[in-house]
Amino acid sequence: MPGRVLAAFTIHPPTVAHRRAPNLKKHLILVAVCCLLTLPTVTFAIDKSQVRKRWHTPFDLYLSAHEAYEMKTMRPDEVLFIDVRTRQEVHYIGIADQIDAHIPYQFDSKEWRKKADGIHGTFRKKRNLDFEQAVENALSAHSLNKNSPVIIMCTSGSRSPLAAYALHKAGFQKVYTQVEGFEGIKAAGGEHKGKRVVAGWKNEGLPWSYDLVTAKMYFNFDPKTPAEPEGQ
Repeated sequence: MPGRVLAAFTIHPPTVAHRRAPNLKKHLILVAVCCLLTLPTVTFAIDKSQVRKRWHTPFDLYLSAHEAYEMKTMRPDEVLFIDVRTRQEVHYIGIADQIDAHIPYQFDSKEWRKKADGIHGTFRKKRNLDFEQAVENALSAHSLNKNSPVIIMCTSGSRSPLAAYALHKAGFQKVYTQVEGFEGIKAAGGEHKGKRVVAGWKNEGLPWSYDLVTAKMYFNFDPKTPAEPEGQ
């Protein structure tokens, strides 16, 4: 008999294959661990060729909205995520939950600028001359420095490169631009032509709110203005 019967179950003596099973399992686990250890470090970046030429930066580090979200949430204490839109924009349009600091690259003004068609226009924006120092202050507030990764987000991706150039000139080492912005890119055609319905933080369904967090507001990092007391 190849085995003996006990309570209607046939019990076979251990075979060579059975004796080798534990060792095989250990070997497979070891191989799996080695494979994981040799995998490249996860990186976040859109290829430069996919980014509009006028939005290129000296860093050549570009992120989609989802990549910016993943990078910040995976490394919350190692990455500074800043919103460079104006105060009016964050107040009326909202702000991403994951933003560490709101530091405007430009301020709105009362000066009107006509567009090329002579009919439409927009209010001019004036450069924030304290932008670079304010970003450095935000880094210090988060125990980071100019070698730490910084992610910049604006409205649609056109202001971020300007901010990145300014930080590059000021000695920052690793600045990413979120190329689709908070509101997204205008549709080139169709029913929603001219409206910001293409990609972007809000259109991608990422976390945002109209509620502004006191500790994230610009006056905390403005080198010319002391932080406002809470409740003011």
